Amino acid sequence: MHVVQWHQVIITVKELPKKVQDLFNDDQAVKVLATQAKNGMLHAVPLGSLRALAPNTLIFANILAKETHANMEETLKRGGWVSALAIKGGEAYQVRCKAKTYMTSGPAYDRMSEVLKARGMTAAGVWLLEPIEVINQSPGPNAGKPM
Repeated sequence: MHVVQWHQVIITVKELPKKVQDLFNDDQAVKVLATQAKNGMLHAVPLGSLRALAPNTLIFANILAKETHANMEETLKRGGWVSALAIKGGEAYQVRCKAKTYMTSGPAYDRMSEVLKARGMTAAGVWLLEPIEVINQSPGPNAGKPM
């Protein structure tokens, strides 16, 4: 865990538990990213490219996501939050994140590009997200509880 300062607010970056990383990296899991536009309107989209790059980083590709990309740029400017959700069967985890950066080159971009190339897709860039809070959303007694 490390500390990041966003717009004069100190936030602790959370490391994702292994089971959360594994679910985000599972190609069979459904992954959804929720963002907010400048006008406050919410926007949620399924993102097959959403993955755990490292214990303290989620990554997704900007393929054709114009509205998501615009919302992410606004989130980065104002220091807002986004929410990522991964679901498979009876297992579900929500990760509340800060936008870290947008990249159009570098190792993370190259790694994502390799994965997408095998699927016949290309990315304009990749977004990196820093997890701040992990919430168990699996049905049962721990649903809604922070991890």
